[in-house]
Amino acid sequence: MPIAIRIAFFVGSWLSVLFLPNKKKLFVKYLPVSLFSALTVMCEIFFFSTHRLWKVKGGQKNMTHTAFLLLFGPYLVMNIWVFYLSKGKFLYYALINIAADLVYAFPIIALFKKFNVFHIKVKSIYFFLLLLADACLNFGFQKFFEKIYPQPEMDLQNKGES
Repeated sequence: MPIAIRIAFFVGSWLSVLFLPNKKKLFVKYLPVSLFSALTVMCEIFFFSTHRLWKVKGGQKNMTHTAFLLLFGPYLVMNIWVFYLSKGKFLYYALINIAADLVYAFPIIALFKKFNVFHIKVKSIYFFLLLLADACLNFGFQKFFEKIYPQPEMDLQNKGES
């Protein structure tokens, strides 16, 4: 059952991309922050694993598979969705993240534990706060990245004119 859950989360998240408008433009714009975020969470997973705060049934191999499927599935895609939905506005970004992180830190983590996907030995409230800190770091990274590499807005009306 845990393998089916992992794969369902991975495939389901990537299927959601079909509903994003301007997929190519959004990926170009938000892939750097999503990869930065995945790298940050990968470091946190390493820390949690080293200090035995994160346990996956089946040992290191299952832990690696679980981390990969969650990071490069729902986590990466969700980052793109949140940035798209918030339109670069911090208040919207914060509200969306608070709602999503509450759902993830409490009921989703509890389901993962119940179905033996993985277990985190950190109180849910602290895990929630870590998720919020990650979100703030991501927003700051995206704003910094946009200043360094500004992306021209697509002008659909003048697209054919030269």
